[in-house]
Amino acid sequence: MAANPTPTSDPVLMARCQDMLAGCVALEVEVGVKQNTAAKLAADIQAVRDTQVQVGKAKTERSKRREEFRLRDREAEVALGRCRLRLAALFGTGFNVQWEAAGFPDRSTMVPEVFAKRLSLLDQLHLYFSQHPEHESQDMQATAAIVLTTRETLSGARAAVTHAEVTLRQAVVARDKSLVQLRRRMRGLIRELNVVMEPDDARWKVFGLNVPASGSAPEPVTQVKAEALGHGRVQLTWPAAPHATRYRVQMREMGHVEFTFVATVREPEWQLKREGQGGFIEVRVIAANKRAESGPSPVTSVAVW
Repeated sequence: MAANPTPTSDPVLMARCQDMLAGCVALEVEVGVKQNTAAKLAADIQAVRDTQVQVGKAKTERSKRREEFRLRDREAEVALGRCRLRLAALFGTGFNVQWEAAGFPDRSTMVPEVFAKRLSLLDQLHLYFSQHPEHESQDMQATAAIVLTTRETLSGARAAVTHAEVTLRQAVVARDKSLVQLRRRMRGLIRELNVVMEPDDARWKVFGLNVPASGSAPEPVTQVKAEALGHGRVQLTWPAAPHATRYRVQMREMGHVEFTFVATVREPEWQLKREGQGGFIEVRVIAANKRAESGPSPVTSVAVW
């Protein structure tokens, strides 16, 4: 399947499979596709779309639940702050055994910064006020009932976040499985087309695919590095371009309009020798094979000495 590799990008995969579906609708009876039919490919495409929608919904729900949790956590901090003020009026502001009995952690009278400790402190304060109702204050909203309600509301909000996260993970797993199945279907259809059509059959293009006998057009060179070596020599290197079997190196004197041909090479490197020294030159590389040439690479300039 070298002429028609399976896309690694999910959006490209979906677009390619949509083209292949159109080809199946038009030609599957004519060419004799039996296993990977339009109906099966359409079902796999729809499965991906459905699971993508579920992932989107799950992400939205998680965001809502996280915002709700942040709101409830802020409310819990306020409630704990009111309880702290009530107890400070009874015990003083310095930590002592009474603050410890009320459940304040880390030998501190401050509202804890860690969520787990805030949740635990709500439990401790509910127990403390239940055992010491004389220390409650309705006016300051520091009572066992208020603390319990705050704790249950906060715990419920946190549980909702956990549930939303689990739902999102499950949705992502389902989406990924559907994408794996779609890639299998694509490869299966290409294998089947290799059986029922000749490598030079122009109908490959109806499926949105390259004609295998023609090969794949080369992709452009993404960048060219140029290092001046002295005495007019410049070392050029570039990353190999997919499907390229040769490269055309071009040069332009700085300020000139046209590039001139320098060399055709098989490897992704070339040492250029320029007559004369001094000044700047610009270079670019064009990937090629028997089928076609790519567009030129980005231009690189270098000072020659």
